[in-house]
Amino acid sequence: MAVIKVLTLNMWGVPMVSKKTKERSQYLIEHLLVSDYQIVGLQEVFTEWHAKFIQNGVESVFGHSHWFRSGSLGSPGLLVLSRYPIIEVDFHPFCFEWVSSVYSSWGLVAGKGVGMCKIDHPVMVIDFYITHIHANYTHVGYDPYTGHRINQMFAMAKYIGRSSPANAVLAVGDFNCVEDETAVEVFLETSGLSDSYRELYPDRINNPGYTNDTPECSWRAETSTAALCSNGTCKRIDYIFYSKSKHRCKSCDIVPGKIPGKNFSYSDHLGVTSTFAIKNRKPQIKISADKKFKLSKSTAESALRYFDLSRQSIQRDTKEKLIIWFVLMIVWCGVMAL
Repeated sequence: MAVIKVLTLNMWGVPMVSKKTKERSQYLIEHLLVSDYQIVGLQEVFTEWHAKFIQNGVESVFGHSHWFRSGSLGSPGLLVLSRYPIIEVDFHPFCFEWVSSVYSSWGLVAGKGVGMCKIDHPVMVIDFYITHIHANYTHVGYDPYTGHRINQMFAMAKYIGRSSPANAVLAVGDFNCVEDETAVEVFLETSGLSDSYRELYPDRINNPGYTNDTPECSWRAETSTAALCSNGTCKRIDYIFYSKSKHRCKSCDIVPGKIPGKNFSYSDHLGVTSTFAIKNRKPQIKISADKKFKLSKSTAESALRYFDLSRQSIQRDTKEKLIIWFVLMIVWCGVMAL
């Protein structure tokens, strides 16, 4: 039985927005070179220079890597590093149904979706999935993109369902969903995967597992943990999901925080690392693309309710934008007539 250690981290590499990107990336490279991670999934590595900087920096240890390309920006920001050969890659783009509303969002420009790297581990082939789900831009009150996240999580679960039953499955990333959201429930019920952190730490009160907007994330936090979490700012939105039939989760931790010797952290997120015991290889089974997805009645009703709320919100937003554009056109015509 082999052991494999995985890390997922949102790298915060948004062009013209993120701070100290190259410096933080160099410290991450130094951390990875002395680590015992075997597969690393990074999000928000949007630019080619950033991807190559990290790939070249860790090549002596992580000899295999893949940076996914998609969208008008060029990449959804997904980078996979592996000590083992990557024998196949694929990318499944998300469908944006309500384009009028999400046009100005980073998600559409980046071409979000699910990346898959088939990794040839000595014991068993691993289907390694990585994603960055649509963000919550509201933060206060109802978020109109809730329906988008449910749709994307369900699409990801269906895509994962195409994996061969003989392969181990890992799914990592910044899911932008707290664990009690309908989107996470939909994903868990339809993918058949398990949440590695919550499997080991079922007590949500004593082990919240926050990965975003915590004091350890120096780029976001300015107050104490108690103050942040009392107003609901702290969130757990980064996950490592796994197939229990092929793995046994031995440990899971929230890392890393502040860079040693520095007053800032690697990113505005904390990472998640999980160690798995992989069961012995079994004879290959023919890939099935027709797995049945079972969704409980309560989860389905909740998803449909959010879809309807999102539709109504998008319709209002579209009308407001049309009115604004109409007024601007009238003003522009008036100026041109002068």
